[in-house]
Amino acid sequence: CFFSGTGDMFAALAVVRLREAVNHVEGLMETAAWVSPDDVEATELPLAKAAEKVLASMHEVLSRTKVRRDEEIGKFENQVGGRGEDVKKLELVKCKAAEIRLVRNLDCLRNPEVKFRAERV
Repeated sequence: CFFSGTGDMFAALAVVRLREAVNHVEGLMETAAWVSPDDVEATELPLAKAAEKVLASMHEVLSRTKVRRDEEIGKFENQVGGRGEDVKKLELVKCKAAEIRLVRNLDCLRNPEVKFRAERV
């Protein structure tokens, strides 16, 4: 389904998580452009670690948003009983219901459960 605000959420989380990942590597913050040594595995680079957390947060927030979205749309459809004249209002309800629920899901942003790990291909 369509969600409104995913690009903004990804960009904001990427900045925060990359800085967090760089801070977890001793001395990396002081290097030019945060360049890791050549012996660091690709899956252990700060960008890979940041991406894991960003995607974990997004997955949790979008999953929870979809559940609430479907509930709100279902509630609206039950109220109007499928009358054709409410098509425009249904589209507005769908659009509003698809807005990402960040405030209600701060735990997903602070401490996401990382289910997917970076892999070398």
